[in-house]
Parts: sequence; C-alpha cells; structure tokens
Amino acid sequence: MKFSTPLATFALLASFSLAAASPSPRSRRKDPEKCSATSILPCACPNGTTYRESVTFSVVGAAAKDVKDVISSYFKPSWLGVTPYSTIGTDNVVGAIRSSKLPTLVGTYDITELLTKYDEDLNFGSFVQRFEQEESTVPVLYKNGTGEFGGYWVTLAAEYIFQYETAITWSVYACETGYPRNFARFHEEALKNATDILTKADKIKGQNVDPYSVQDFLTGS
Repeated sequence: MKFSTPLATFALLASFSLAAASPSPRSRRKDPEKCSATSILPCACPNGTTYRESVTFSVVGAAAKDVKDVISSYFKPSWLGVTPYSTIGTDNVVGAIRSSKLPTLVGTYDITELLTKYDEDLNFGSFVQRFEQEESTVPVLYKNGTGEFGGYWVTLAAEYIFQYETAITWSVYACETGYPRNFARFHEEALKNATDILTKADKIKGQNVDPYSVQDFLTGS
C-alpha cells in the first residue's frame, strides 16, 4: 500500500512521537543532568550556551542497502557536502574520529567528531550511526569572541520499511551560543542530495517523501 506524501509524513512522525510521548520520571526532575551521549533530554548545557534540538524525517524510495551505501560511511560522507580532512581509526567502527571544516553563520571551524555507535542489519541494510563533538575539543570558541560550540550529539538512522522504501530519522541536540547553525536546513538539503545521488544511479524504485523537520528554534539561515 502506498501512502500519499503528506499522509506518509504524518504517519512517520506519529510513530516517533508516540515513542517519546511518555517521559520517564527522571526526565521530569527539576534539575536536568549535564548534556552527554546518555543524558535524559532536555539536558543542562554549559554556562553561556543554550540547549537546542532538531529532528528530520524522510522516506527514500530505494532499497535500504542502496541508501546505506550512500549515507552510512563515517569517513566518506560526501553526500553531506562536507568531507573530513583527517580521520583516525576504522570507518564505521566505534572510536573512529574525523575532523572537518564546518561552515556556520559565525565562520568556518575545525571540528572533531567521535563515532560512539554503529549498528547495521546485514540482511536488510538498516543502520544506526551516532557521533558527537569529541569531548577533548569542547568548547570551540567563536572567532568573534561572542560564544562557543559547547558539544553536540547526533543520531542518523535508516530503517528498512518496504522493498523500496527506507525511513530516515536524523536527530541532533546541541549546546551552542545563539543560532550558529540551522540543523533542519542542513539535514534537509543533505537528504535531498542523497536522493539525487540515488536517482542518478537509477536506484529509486519506490516513493520518496521529502524531508520534514521539527526543531525547537527558528532561524532564517
């Protein structure tokens, strides 16, 4: 059964919203814990930074294995439009480190990231990848002296749904001063680029659902 694009989007959003609808008692406490890879959200950011969160959903009309081949490499994420200039370790193995020049609204910065999780379904191609700003590099101060990147944590997941439909969930929470990055725009443009790559390779056999984001702040850039 094929859903229309709007219905598919809402169905996908609903499935994830229900999963998060009942926070644990810990998440209701008055004093949130320090932000980390395992903290209950929302979490406490360092002084001078503000907690941000964003999530992007999409359906790519291609086999999960084909989607994985385009977007899963930690060391070769050319579909993002950002390529690491330095890597340490083994691609897609926990502990791998990559360093890239990250363009933002407050300048371009050398950012180092640590891969903390990578799981893959060898039969169907689903995968989950988690990484974060490498702790020893936190904070990265803004060049204009007005703030800092105080840590961020990212999860990228691709899930086999049907033979030629793969659901993407891409979430991030971060501690930053002001609004140096529009995560939603970056994620949506990157996923559209990944779909274009698959289209040119004649891998799109099902129905695409354009990326759709929910984030807790607005920025025009």
